[in-house]
Amino acid sequence: MKSYGFNLLLALSAGMLGVIQGMINAHVGKGLGQYGMIIGVSAVQVIVASLAVWRFKSVIFQPGLWPWIIVAGILGVAIMFGVSYATGSVGALSVFILMIAGQIIASAVIDHFGLMGLPRNPFTLSKLGSILIIMTGVWCLMKSSG
Repeated sequence: MKSYGFNLLLALSAGMLGVIQGMINAHVGKGLGQYGMIIGVSAVQVIVASLAVWRFKSVIFQPGLWPWIIVAGILGVAIMFGVSYATGSVGALSVFILMIAGQIIASAVIDHFGLMGLPRNPFTLSKLGSILIIMTGVWCLMKSSG
């Protein structure tokens, strides 16, 4: 198992790559249209995933997971479309700061109820205070982006 520090660096890197992907998708979307961009990017994802499965032979398909795979795919397309479309009009910082705000809110709900088998981590006043401080920062950033 990789170290905790490695996983933190991986998460940070994924966040940075998400911004770069959003910017590139917005650029491609201007040329192909949003739906053309989604089809092109999705085709590349299928090819890369297929090569990874072929190379590492680590995927075991379980029939009960298909509904979740479909939902995850739909959510992925919605996220890709939303990020690309919004980035092209309001800019990367605004889009990603609002994405982070949305993730914080959704994460608090997911943790509080222990959804999808995650450990239950009840919402507290301390967490509320922390989220309010973060949201104040989001509000200030959005106001200054204007």
